[in-house]
Amino acid sequence: MTASTQIICRDCNNAFIYTDAERDFRDSRGLTRPELCPECRGKERARRNGDLILLYQRADALDPFLISGETPGNGRNHRVRDTRQQYTTTCAACGSETSVPFVPRGERPVYCRSCYNARKGR
Repeated sequence: MTASTQIICRDCNNAFIYTDAERDFRDSRGLTRPELCPECRGKERARRNGDLILLYQRADALDPFLISGETPGNGRNHRVRDTRQQYTTTCAACGSETSVPFVPRGERPVYCRSCYNARKGR
């Protein structure tokens, strides 16, 4: 038989049941005894998550693929994953200006895409 404790919610002053199962669960994860009823906990969680959702919505508004309605890749709505900084350098083979996603150090040759592919036999 499980014993339960009745707790008064800090926000709405309604009583709620704090069961042994919930107590064991919280103890096993190092959580303290709840001060909010399940309904108020849900409202608090929604408020916190709402702030995160707003941040993601702002980030999505800055995504050019989502703004234009275009979808890269196979038609699914993927985020642009590769937003690394690009560095301008000169191709060691043809001498044209090219951009690379790493800092050219001068120790090794750097090639533009077409020269790199030609050297790799692509």
